[in-house]
Amino acid sequence: MARYDYSWPDSTPAPSYRSQSPPPAYSYDPPAPKSWSRPPLSEYTPLIRKEPEPRRFHTIISGFRTFYAGIRDYSILLYSCIRDCLKLLFVLIKECCKLLLVFIGEFFLELLVFALIVTFIFYIPSLCRFLKSRFVVPPPPVYSVAIIGAGPAGICAAQHLYHTAWARGVYVSTTIFESAPVIGGQLALNSSTGSPVFPYDDPTQDPIIAEDIAGTALLWGNPLFTKTSEKTLRDEVQISEAGSQRVSYFGGDHVVVETTRPYAKTPFFDWTSLIFRYGSSVWSAGAMAKQGAELQDRLVDLPLVPDIAQLMISIGIFDYVKKSTQQELNDRGIGGAYVPEVLAPEVGRVYSQSMSGISALALMLAAGIEDTASAYVGGELIERLEMIVSAIGAHVRESTEVHGVKYARIDEDKSAWLVQHSGPSASGRLQAEPFDKVIIAAPKFDLYKAASAEDVEAASVLAYHTAYVAFFTVPRRIGAYGDDVNQVLFLENALGGIRELAFVREIARIGDDGYSTVEYLYRALADSDALEQLEQLNLRISWSYQKKLENAYPYMLPTSRFPPFKLSDKGLWWTSAIHMIASTVDTSCHAGKIVAEQLINELRR
Repeated sequence: MARYDYSWPDSTPAPSYRSQSPPPAYSYDPPAPKSWSRPPLSEYTPLIRKEPEPRRFHTIISGFRTFYAGIRDYSILLYSCIRDCLKLLFVLIKECCKLLLVFIGEFFLELLVFALIVTFIFYIPSLCRFLKSRFVVPPPPVYSVAIIGAGPAGICAAQHLYHTAWARGVYVSTTIFESAPVIGGQLALNSSTGSPVFPYDDPTQDPIIAEDIAGTALLWGNPLFTKTSEKTLRDEVQISEAGSQRVSYFGGDHVVVETTRPYAKTPFFDWTSLIFRYGSSVWSAGAMAKQGAELQDRLVDLPLVPDIAQLMISIGIFDYVKKSTQQELNDRGIGGAYVPEVLAPEVGRVYSQSMSGISALALMLAAGIEDTASAYVGGELIERLEMIVSAIGAHVRESTEVHGVKYARIDEDKSAWLVQHSGPSASGRLQAEPFDKVIIAAPKFDLYKAASAEDVEAASVLAYHTAYVAFFTVPRRIGAYGDDVNQVLFLENALGGIRELAFVREIARIGDDGYSTVEYLYRALADSDALEQLEQLNLRISWSYQKKLENAYPYMLPTSRFPPFKLSDKGLWWTSAIHMIASTVDTSCHAGKIVAEQLINELRR
């Protein structure tokens, strides 16, 4: 930078820049004004300083350059403007895109959230089912089973379901329908009020029980039921041997012959007398009776085979089922007068029908049952049936009559058996209740009310007939048929259809005067009204009770074809098919177990 000289007054030389001493170091005072600083201009200043002007060159080249520089500057300026505009436009587009993307993103996010919420709400039941199937063990299904009939067959079916179904992972709820006011089937007598039958209608007396009808050895003669009940009740039936008894065979106007029961306890002289009268038929019949009693023991080990023919083959008695009575008698050498005078009355007492119309197996069983009917004492059938029902927790609806069973759809995706019934709970009105499976264990139930026509036709080969049982009291023992005789069997048509007259027990009766008198309770079995015939005997009957047993005994004809236990593939069974071969407590009980086993196997599929 050029240094300029200034003239000072009086031609005093310019002061030196070093003539002044520097301010003291680290002074906190403000610096003093410098004596050599430029003085302010005034009117006395001889010369005002001016900046020199640069030289100007007016040439053509410099003009072109100036013009070119202006164009370039404008181009640069224009380029800068365009570039800035493009940048601004790009920034605007970018910001708009960002805003659009943000808007679209928020919209789709909200739409996605809404869709997820709707989907979750819509599929939440399926999700719950999926989670339950994956992580929660669902409770097992409980199947409802209706059993029609509370006799030995129905209760044994319920008992088998109780013991076996749960062990195999099948859960059932069982309901038993019984038209009578008490359980036990046809062997359970009841009064008009629904209570047990008491002599003189006096509750202080011992009631009439099943053993009073069938004999004191009822439980001993049915070991299958007895052992099954012992398993459920965890007890043991105490059975003891009874003494022998005398039996008379009455031909209408006189006693034809007397025998001793059981056959093994026949006194020697009586046995000798029978041999002289009937020959070898006596011991041949005794051997048949023994074999018939042993057959009852073999029923304990019967397999649960749903085919009756295979069932009989398994224990080796199928030939006896299809064999006629006459052929069996001929093979055993039993004939002559022994058949109509002794054997026929015994069979008539057991089955209440003629001996000629039954199979060889039924003949053998009848001989064994009649020979040992009173040989043992112990236990009560009806009491044990009641205890079994209580132990297994089955729901029994007494005094409830079933009018029909129909398979129908009960909602959109389920069908069931509608059991139509009426009882005290509905004041007699007809009701329909759905069940998954049904077992018919009542011989008197009309199958046309349940199964299809084809199934009923297959089961129509089984037929029953009616019998009457009567109890009455008399002031003294009936001695017209022999001294000390406990049972009288009547030959065919000897007393207007009465087949048996038997002493039951003594009864102490309190009279109107307060004194006790002993009377005698008797039983009568007949094909028709027994009391009408008894009135003609002038027995001085003081009290009586009679019951008509519908479908009391089946016609057990020789055959090799049997109806099935299963009546419908939709889940309908009946137990009476077993009555084609025999009708005892044990055979009925085993039939109940067979159909219950089939039911369980079907539910496990």
